[in-house]
Amino acid sequence: MRNSAVKTPRNATSIRSVGRAVSILECLHNGLHTLTDISNHTTLTKPTVYRLLQTLDGLLMVAHDPVTRRYHLGPLVTKLASNPETNHYFLITCAMEEIKELWDVTGENVELNIMVGSHYTLLYDIISKHKIKVFEGSDPVGPIFVGAAAKVLLGELDDKELRAFMKNIKIRQVTGRSVTDKKTLVAQIRLIRQQGYAVSCGERIVGALCVSAPVRNYFWPVALSLVGPESRLAPIVDDAVKQVVATAGRISENIAEFFREKGVIVSEHQ
Repeated sequence: MRNSAVKTPRNATSIRSVGRAVSILECLHNGLHTLTDISNHTTLTKPTVYRLLQTLDGLLMVAHDPVTRRYHLGPLVTKLASNPETNHYFLITCAMEEIKELWDVTGENVELNIMVGSHYTLLYDIISKHKIKVFEGSDPVGPIFVGAAAKVLLGELDDKELRAFMKNIKIRQVTGRSVTDKKTLVAQIRLIRQQGYAVSCGERIVGALCVSAPVRNYFWPVALSLVGPESRLAPIVDDAVKQVVATAGRISENIAEFFREKGVIVSEHQ
């Protein structure tokens, strides 16, 4: 009988190579761009890192700058990540049933938003079942600094990230109720961090009220929001806050359970 135990199975070698390539891509995502830094962080030898970088470069997943000798995420990564709904499908899956339940109870617009970099994206929503509803027009998101959902997302940044963000934005007035002062906005964001939710009235759309809460345990800031006419939501806003916070908590646990099953450890924003 042939003894095959002395050889490493080919599929095991392939899996190890894929794992190493993924760790290199994570380094590039986290701001480690030199061969030495990547080698130190991954504990892989420089020849191994170089060989994998060359392979990833050929696949357009890594781009090499010959002047600075630094490596960056390549155009294929950008292409794969360009469709947020597809890219975050499992997040939507973790949230879908909870969002439907909140919609069943309230009948108002329910939205799931995500912030990647400085971009604020609507991932998934269910429109109000009422005849009178909030319609957000051709721009369903609006400026990142306006409204409860935006402030919740900004509240999930750490202080360093928030300072950098504030330094690089220009605030403009959207409605008569929108914040136009950066210090006021930062103070509101810090309060939202403490209380775990945000409420805004007419800041983005005149006559609309939004209740929003953070969804935890994901790679990027995520917010769950309930949006409806101020005349209908204002009298029950305390109950709406409780429902949104509780639903966001259940979605957060669904995400955590998903990652536990996969053996993935997620850092903040949690």
